[in-house]
Amino acid sequence: MDSKLMLLSQISLFDELPIDELKIIDEASHMKPIKKGTKILDPLSPVQSLFLLKQGQVRLYRINSEGKEFTVDILFDGNVFGETSTLSLTDDNIYAEAMTDSHLCILGKEEFENFLEKNPKLALKFINILSSRLKETYSMSEKLALGDVRYRILYLLLKLSEKTGKRKDQWQSIEMKLTHLDIANMIGSTRETTSAIISQLKKEGLIKKNVRFFSINVDLANKTLHEM
Repeated sequence: MDSKLMLLSQISLFDELPIDELKIIDEASHMKPIKKGTKILDPLSPVQSLFLLKQGQVRLYRINSEGKEFTVDILFDGNVFGETSTLSLTDDNIYAEAMTDSHLCILGKEEFENFLEKNPKLALKFINILSSRLKETYSMSEKLALGDVRYRILYLLLKLSEKTGKRKDQWQSIEMKLTHLDIANMIGSTRETTSAIISQLKKEGLIKKNVRFFSINVDLANKTLHEM
């Protein structure tokens, strides 16, 4: 099995496909390394393709009328995003940006739709992904739009810990590198305000940070969010 085919087989969407069907996708797609900070999707330059995130982290976000960014989802290894004329896993106003150096497998509109017609089981998996993505997007969008900055920071860190973290007692890690500016951009705030609130959350025992990662006190964070 060549290297690109091996990478495809590790993408969760295709974990049930036999090798001959993976070879068809392998021939129809191309693997592309993406540098951190690269804008993958932009509403001003729509792309009719699906992107299979083999490795890395991608942020989906919107920009409001005031120019502030609001994160609607963070995608990790094995996720799928993008759209064709028959299927959309994002919407027309979504931006996508690589948060780390990443590897994408890119499948064009015609190649994907031809494959989907021959693989109805895969179509059902896409429907499940879309349903789950919409629920999470609506929830995160509402929380990050309506809450104050303290609430938005705590909610975001809790959600990221659920996606990436490892639990030990009441603490759950967030297995991704985050600066105060990263967090500020995700919730539509300033770095100064975000840093001040993060310092306060540390003092209250809600979050902590080692050399690499943040961790969050899950029980206390959920209790605090419920009370806010």
